[in-house]
Amino acid sequence: RVLKRVDDMTDTTRGIMAGDLGGRLRIAGTGDELDRLAQNLNDMLDRIGELMRGMREVSDNIAHDLKTPLTRLRNKADEALRTAKSPDELKGALEATIEESDNLIRIFNALLMIARLEAGNAREALADFDASEAVRDVAELYEALAEEAGVSLDVSVENDLPIHGSRELLGQAMANLLDNALKYGAASGETPQAITVAARRAGSEARIVVADRGPGIPEAERGHVLERFVRLETARSRPGFGLGLSLAAAVARLHGGTLQLEDNEPGLRVVLALPLKKVEIPQPALQSAA
Repeated sequence: RVLKRVDDMTDTTRGIMAGDLGGRLRIAGTGDELDRLAQNLNDMLDRIGELMRGMREVSDNIAHDLKTPLTRLRNKADEALRTAKSPDELKGALEATIEESDNLIRIFNALLMIARLEAGNAREALADFDASEAVRDVAELYEALAEEAGVSLDVSVENDLPIHGSRELLGQAMANLLDNALKYGAASGETPQAITVAARRAGSEARIVVADRGPGIPEAERGHVLERFVRLETARSRPGFGLGLSLAAAVARLHGGTLQLEDNEPGLRVVLALPLKKVEIPQPALQSAA
């Protein structure tokens, strides 16, 4: 019976190597060593499948969504060669080309970062830090931008929110959320109203909130906008690539948390929920308490 199960596992793995990537090892339900081995191998195959899907998505994004800006870049250069009649016109065309190239580089960098996060390749850089300090630092950086836009930035952050993760990536996610709030947190032609930044302890989680008073996102679209390059029709008149929320969601997943989009009545309320680091009480302290 044991050899028959081993032969079945061998046949299945040969099928997987031959291209049947959906194949999985049979689990007999006995809970013995072979069952545990089969379960671990199936979990590994599921993870490999997730990574391959992520690679396909990035390849599809590059193939389809970057075709338009690359075509636009090429057309601008071609038009400058055909129509420019003075050094100033050529200089202007070169500046526009450089700006478009910078946009493409930013898109590539964002796509690669998202793919890296979803593959879990940033875990080696994770460390313990205080999320409250990271949130305050990013909010302080955006106070000047908000003031220039005529927007009040209300910041309320609770002290001591220890998490295990990446301070830099959390800062990038916060920057994306605040960028979106400044760009889209108002109806067309109006000035954005107050933007709220808050961080609170909620049970075993740190809940970081960025909320605006704009038109918000319809409930039916909230899952869709977390995908790469997705932009609602109301947002297409403003600059952006549709990668900000996708990157923030990838940062949340890397930390074992979630990114939730909620109605701010009116506006959008984005909640980044991250697990707090468990504080271990030293053994002598436990004995003295007993």
